Amino acid sequence: MNDKVVVLKFGGNTLANKEKILLAVDLVKSRIAQGLRPVIVASANGNMTDILLDNAFSLAENPDKRELDMLITTGERISVALLSIALRARGVSSVSLTGSQIGLVTTSQHSGADILALKSDRLFKEISAGNIPIVAGFQGIGENKEITTLKRGGSDVSAVFLASQLGGNSVEMIKDVTGVYNKDPNKYADAEKLDLIDFDVMYKLALEGANVLHPDAVKLAKEKNVAIKIVYYKDGQTGTVIK
Repeated sequence: MNDKVVVLKFGGNTLANKEKILLAVDLVKSRIAQGLRPVIVASANGNMTDILLDNAFSLAENPDKRELDMLITTGERISVALLSIALRARGVSSVSLTGSQIGLVTTSQHSGADILALKSDRLFKEISAGNIPIVAGFQGIGENKEITTLKRGGSDVSAVFLASQLGGNSVEMIKDVTGVYNKDPNKYADAEKLDLIDFDVMYKLALEGANVLHPDAVKLAKEKNVAIKIVYYKDGQTGTVIK
């Protein structure tokens, strides 16, 4: 694939309202101005997934997992559609896509599937046509043709996997934090931002509860040799690189 393609993954908190979606548009346009061709992966807006789960559990003590997957994947669909609407309104040709539409095949397990393969050329066709694909993260289609979701936080995994499939050597994780710190900056005034972190160190931090990245995404990034850049959503600047 074109070496100008770059995967940008927007976390849910960075798309939580109109103002943040417009900031996302500005960031995407800045990457285009740099001569890059963005492919976007988006999480559900804000706390949408929690709202959907609360609704389900208010109706049933143990909701069917197949139906839960059908329900909660709508959160990401809202994000990708709204972001595409905003981009198109500002002159950027884009198309919102679900995991199944791009052929992201997973195991058949509901509420915790693993990605198996990308079995479609839809992304490549959209990029070649000059469109910016905006892909719903955290979801795919099982081998049995049912809608599936990955583990919680799986949009990070979606982004790393797509970067590897598109020939990218890095993925930009757009977050509402300026980088990874040696301790919680909300609790410790002397916390220091780490400019560069080894995959193994980041994996350990993620397992220990650091919420910046999903541990499975770090593990996959090491396996596929895809560097992860933590980018602040307000200014588009890279704060920490994991490689």
